[in-house]
Amino acid sequence: MRVAVGIGALFLAGWNCVACGGSNSDSHPPALSSAGSSATAGSGGGSDLNLGSSGNGSGTGPDLSDACAAKISTAQAIPLDMYIMLDTSGSMLAATANQVSKWDAVKVALESFLKDSASAGLGVGLQYFPLPKPNAPASCSSNAECGDSGPCFLKFCFNSSNLFPCQADSDCVTSTGDNAGPCKQIALCSKDQSYICPNPGSACQAQGTTADLGTCEAVTESVCEHTTSCDVAQYTAPATAIAPLPGAAAGLIASIDAQSPAGDTPTGPALNGAIAQAKTWATAHPDHRVVTVLATDGVPTECTPDAINDVAALAKAGVSGNPSISTFVIGVFGPDDVADDAPTNLDKIAQQGGTNKAFIVDTQKDVTTQFQAALDSIRGARLACQFLIPEPTSGGTLDYGQVNVAFTNGTKKSVVYYVKNAAGCDGSTGGWYYDVDPSAGTPTKIVACPTTCSTFEAAPEGASVGIALGCGTIVK
Repeated sequence: MRVAVGIGALFLAGWNCVACGGSNSDSHPPALSSAGSSATAGSGGGSDLNLGSSGNGSGTGPDLSDACAAKISTAQAIPLDMYIMLDTSGSMLAATANQVSKWDAVKVALESFLKDSASAGLGVGLQYFPLPKPNAPASCSSNAECGDSGPCFLKFCFNSSNLFPCQADSDCVTSTGDNAGPCKQIALCSKDQSYICPNPGSACQAQGTTADLGTCEAVTESVCEHTTSCDVAQYTAPATAIAPLPGAAAGLIASIDAQSPAGDTPTGPALNGAIAQAKTWATAHPDHRVVTVLATDGVPTECTPDAINDVAALAKAGVSGNPSISTFVIGVFGPDDVADDAPTNLDKIAQQGGTNKAFIVDTQKDVTTQFQAALDSIRGARLACQFLIPEPTSGGTLDYGQVNVAFTNGTKKSVVYYVKNAAGCDGSTGGWYYDVDPSAGTPTKIVACPTTCSTFEAAPEGASVGIALGCGTIVK
């Protein structure tokens, strides 16, 4: 359950600091230490918050004493925008346990989410992968016609279980030494082209029968094998730009309805482009939280980077950058994918992208319900981990060296420590930082480190986050 905001998460303003010192950089307690008494009701629509001494087990923890009591004002939620990178590869046409394709089940879930009244105010943009190369020909009769999209698919490994392309017999030998060759020209029987035949010009006969299937005729026109774009810029440009719901819903739904899954899975450039678009949008909208959502049913099969650790590194660069972009991951997997460790691979991307764990949708269960639940959970992140910086009620210029974050989980109060930037976030102790270093510009948001964010999201009902102005920032 995530932290309640609006009633529960409170910004502390209107401070009168009588005996507050500067930033305490000498104390190094845990990022969430036990603290003193809880908030008590005040007058004039606010209340007084008494943050007592926050110990680290040695009695030398930081102190937000009674002299730093402050008024409380209700938090302003930070708008959340999602840039969704949606897998439309051919494998999305595979059937689920409900006998509908993965694509149809996901489409229903996504469109329901876009129309849900609870999504009002959420910003959503979309792009799909794979995208075709702009110069890829629709058909070919030779390798030369394909250019960088080639070769032309005119040959296949004759003893493979499907049409596995090749250019020479050596292409049909697997890494384990199995041989699916020879490499043959694709040829079809003239009277029934569902039959593939080995020798163009010869008579076709169905195996085990005397049926006349006509003449074996070589295929002279086909498609280029590598039409998938690996250009990050193509995935950066949205199919539908980020815009707030419900107004944007009709355009997004029309875009989704127009898709026909086909092709392979260029996860690397797709994620790279999604993060780039989210950064561009976040830079133009500094008062918003912007995240990417990678929804896929497989691991990379085309383009580089294609190793999971390298793709995860893209997500890490996104969350470590400025502005910081978190990557949420939704995987739609059947039993074979689970056996191949696909969920673990997507977990790596989510972990490096600052969201801890991928949402895994099991195709043996109701895909639509699971996929929409994942989107609902991501939508809930709008309030948990980023907060607007309050203005001092007395006016004047805010001193960014006199801001502190406190967390109350219903039974104890804790101080969350300032770590300067995302790179300073500790995987075990967490912390918080400004979206812009005050020494380099003007901050607009307070951002919780991933570990602290997880603590906020897992907090019980009634938990709260407060921001106190007027006492020296407590630095880890």
